[in-house]
Amino acid sequence: MSIDVIFLGLDGVLFDTEALHLAACNAAFDNAGLSIRWTLPVLRAAAATHGYARAIGSAVAVPPLSRDKQRVAELFEDKHRQFHQAILAQPPKAQSAALALIEDATAAGCKICILTDLPAPATAALLESQFGADVNSVFTVVAGGVAFSGPAGTGPYAHALHAMGVAPQDAIAIDTDVPALRAAADTGLWTVSVAPYGKDVVRPRQFITFDALHELQASPYTPDQQRPQPQHRAA
Repeated sequence: MSIDVIFLGLDGVLFDTEALHLAACNAAFDNAGLSIRWTLPVLRAAAATHGYARAIGSAVAVPPLSRDKQRVAELFEDKHRQFHQAILAQPPKAQSAALALIEDATAAGCKICILTDLPAPATAALLESQFGADVNSVFTVVAGGVAFSGPAGTGPYAHALHAMGVAPQDAIAIDTDVPALRAAADTGLWTVSVAPYGKDVVRPRQFITFDALHELQASPYTPDQQRPQPQHRAA
């Protein structure tokens, strides 16, 4: 088997966005007149279920707020707006280890793709701040605002692989986002989690390398053996 495609998440993979998401969530809570204030461990716990882009959903998942659909939608909208404004004001730099992975993989003929549930405007702002006019030459597929909750085999990974003519077993997804990793595993991709561990404030410095991905693919565990609850390899 080969590694023909690598799907990279943005949150915590290509960029360290935790502080921006935390500030955006708390600003949205404040603007909505809510007394909720999150710490980093609380954000991570919410992201473990919803992903960073939609982590704020865990705060509105219980009554009475959950019954007010318009207020919930406004809270999400404000959080996304706060996050986007923060990116424009001070764009985060791409993580050097992720850039090294992109360079090594590209040199080996591997395609690099971005599928993220971050809204499309924020996705574009992040990538353009780092890669400028080279976004389309570095990445084969870029899609923001995708939904990872659809039926297996019909989601964004399946569509992207079909468009590129690549088999799922020849693709790897690297992400911190549990919904994204689950969707990738359900599509038949190899998955690697680089999510932070527990309540540690500092993200682990290690990151998966292209050589390590080849070692992972050569391991005896297949995506089928990982279902129905995928056990993602941690970097």
